Amino acid sequence: MTFELACAVLSYRDEPFLVDAVRSLLDQDVPIEVVVVNSGGGDPAARLASAGLDIPVYSVAHRLYPGAARNIGIGRTRAPYVAFLAADCLAAPGWGASRIRAHRDGAAAVASAMTNAHSSSSVAWASMLLQHNRRLAVTAARHRLHYSLSYDRALFDRFGRFREDLRAGEDTEFNARFRDHARTVFAADALTAHRYPTALSAMLHDSFRRGGLQARMQGEIDSGAPQRIRVAMAGPRNVVRSLIVTARSRSPERGMMLRALPLVVAGAAAHVAGALVAPAGTGRQ
Repeated sequence: MTFELACAVLSYRDEPFLVDAVRSLLDQDVPIEVVVVNSGGGDPAARLASAGLDIPVYSVAHRLYPGAARNIGIGRTRAPYVAFLAADCLAAPGWGASRIRAHRDGAAAVASAMTNAHSSSSVAWASMLLQHNRRLAVTAARHRLHYSLSYDRALFDRFGRFREDLRAGEDTEFNARFRDHARTVFAADALTAHRYPTALSAMLHDSFRRGGLQARMQGEIDSGAPQRIRVAMAGPRNVVRSLIVTARSRSPERGMMLRALPLVVAGAAAHVAGALVAPAGTGRQ
């Protein structure tokens, strides 16, 4: 079979929702070349096989940072366009076809919109608003961030591959290399459904952790300069942005977002605290 689009599913410690992530790709209405890259242990190959899924798996016992996992996925696929899916996410129907259409139309990179896989959980909606308010289908174009990209494979020949020494932000760093040289488009119907935390304690811990991680990562990308205050200010900005995207949303999503807004404020405070206490200097851990 000839594939136009490949997808590397990125798993850490044999992610428990890995089977669902792989199935969401195999259930697309276009064929996708799928490979699983797992690090940190576990036996994903056996688990996929027991679920009746015959998918190539690369698995190592030690931890790989995301850039290294992405690069392995690039090397172990052949399709002209390459995407990545975290193993705690799902590719919504149309995810693959939308990307292929945009690439055929000349886009070098295609970004997807985020959505909530736990649609009945206010905590999950709050977490989505905090993390991805600039990556939603309703986000105004001037405020939108382009992530969850699929790439024309030629970009890796021109601009190299992902940095393997960053715990996070490897895609931010790589995307900046070609930003002024190749066209990136946003595909609002290429939805990636994320499994956000559904327990308040888990959401607050995640927000705190992300604030610290972003401060360290930004310091590494920006020549080691301390970034605590800059990253901390994202907390209150995300509250404002959450209000804006809530107002732009339609029912029933708007109602769920409104109920989640008090939790957004709590999560933003946790993000600020995490950024302010982060050690300066490096994104490596």
